[in-house]
Amino acid sequence: MLQHPAAVRAAFAEGAATFLDTLRGVGPEYWDRPGALGDWTTRELAAHTLRAFITIDGYLAAQPTVDRVLADAAEYYQTALADAGVHQGVASRARQAARQLIDPVGEAEVTVAHTLALVAATADDEAVNTFAGQITLVEYLATRVVELGVHTLDLQRATGQHVQLHPDTSAVIVAVLTSLASPVTLVLALTGRAALPADFNVLG
Repeated sequence: MLQHPAAVRAAFAEGAATFLDTLRGVGPEYWDRPGALGDWTTRELAAHTLRAFITIDGYLAAQPTVDRVLADAAEYYQTALADAGVHQGVASRARQAARQLIDPVGEAEVTVAHTLALVAATADDEAVNTFAGQITLVEYLATRVVELGVHTLDLQRATGQHVQLHPDTSAVIVAVLTSLASPVTLVLALTGRAALPADFNVLG
């Protein structure tokens, strides 16, 4: 575990608040414009980010479909990213969800409130049955903090808003993402001894 469970929960709550504030700041002219992530629109990006909440509900209720127990958030990403078609599947689901997202702010407010209440009522070690394997709630929540935070930044950039995250959210994101990278590569880059490789991306 990279972060204390209370820190992960705080990061998720703060990330949710920043996400909602960001959606409220999106002008109506932006929703069907490119969303700062490939050829996705802002609406598609918002719909995809909402899955950081929706999947918690679905996976908590799901039965195990993969005979694998994941140790932590890092192993979740390593397993998920091993699927060559993962990004294509993510994009397809985002486009499908966006077609049903008529009132992005209103629908997000309802979804976020429901998920925050569900998370508050669920134990840290409750089993979450994801497509990649079974993982505890708090470790899965750490992956949702990453998705929520990174895509909130995408939304802010795409819609001309100030780019920012709460420090609690940023701390969990950095902890998870740096665990996926080569420590030597990071040490050299962070101390100015070498540049990061071209197109460096731990979520490739």
